[in-house]
Amino acid sequence: MDANVGPKRRLVYSTPVLISFARNDIALLSEAFEVSVFHFKPKRKWITPFSLLNQLFFLLRTVPGSSVIVCQFAGYHSLLPCIFGRVFRKPVLLVLGGTDCVKFPSIGYGNFTRWPLGTVTRWSLQLADHLAPVDESLVESEHKYTSDPRDPVVQGYRGLFPEIRTPYTVIAYGYDPQRFKCEVDKTEGSFITAAQMNVPNFHRKGIDLIFQMADRFPQCRFTILGNTSAMKYERVPSNVKLYGFIPYEELPGFYARHRFYLQLSIWEGFPSAPCEAMLCECVPIASSVAALPEIVGDTGFILQTKSADRLKELLDTALASDQVALGRRARQHIMDSFPPSERRKLLDLVEKMVAKKRRTG
Repeated sequence: MDANVGPKRRLVYSTPVLISFARNDIALLSEAFEVSVFHFKPKRKWITPFSLLNQLFFLLRTVPGSSVIVCQFAGYHSLLPCIFGRVFRKPVLLVLGGTDCVKFPSIGYGNFTRWPLGTVTRWSLQLADHLAPVDESLVESEHKYTSDPRDPVVQGYRGLFPEIRTPYTVIAYGYDPQRFKCEVDKTEGSFITAAQMNVPNFHRKGIDLIFQMADRFPQCRFTILGNTSAMKYERVPSNVKLYGFIPYEELPGFYARHRFYLQLSIWEGFPSAPCEAMLCECVPIASSVAALPEIVGDTGFILQTKSADRLKELLDTALASDQVALGRRARQHIMDSFPPSERRKLLDLVEKMVAKKRRTG
């Protein structure tokens, strides 16, 4: 180490996931901080108290000597860091991604559909010093894609709880066009989606619609990434190919071989998969929820309400479109709107929070 350069400041990072976007944020924050990561992932619900106890000891070791605390999402794993931030006078930033901001009782989705998770999430949002949602829709937005009377029309953490006034800054993800690009020939009439498959996700991710489209378009091929052995299907159409977990490095090859990317979710925050597929020149077809219309822009097709008949019309239009031109436009749109530099705003925000805390003591 250069004699003129002191040791890095410490940053405490708590996350329930260690997938691509979390790893990318950790790498970014590591440029300026020594990052101590706590991966909160109890394998069973009854183990959660033991995970919290383990986290307590981790925080006792790391927080006193740290400069800032960052949590990926709000939930059980963020409450103790928020409390420690108050006790030890350390700034706390919560990165909000989707499930921590919504309530969909009809499909059992969203932290606020479950007790005590919803209460713990709300406490975290109120105790944190700053919030960094990945899209404005997570703050407050109207949901009209589905119309189940059990689901609030107004979603987002402020839509559900207007009393939460914690400052926030929207910071979208950024994507590397060198990692995701099209270098192989595409298969005509091919559609792909990525979704970790479980029973709730079959409907939440719109896989039910994809199965219906497979029956209506027997000449096309549909690929689903993220199947699990625990997922049981009544019937899988013959033109649907199911794959399990695909390593991140292999995703560009899968996306690049397909013409269209389907994201037909009832809810998403700011999903990375359609952005990465668009960089591989897939034409996006997405539901009208959260950040998806912004992600798609004028490069693809938006399904306004969950309807198999309307989706069939969209697919007919998409198959008759200039798919090569749209795919190229989709790649350029992501490069222009969500470059890797976009996410650097997260590091800038963390630096500002540390500087502010230092000034105010």
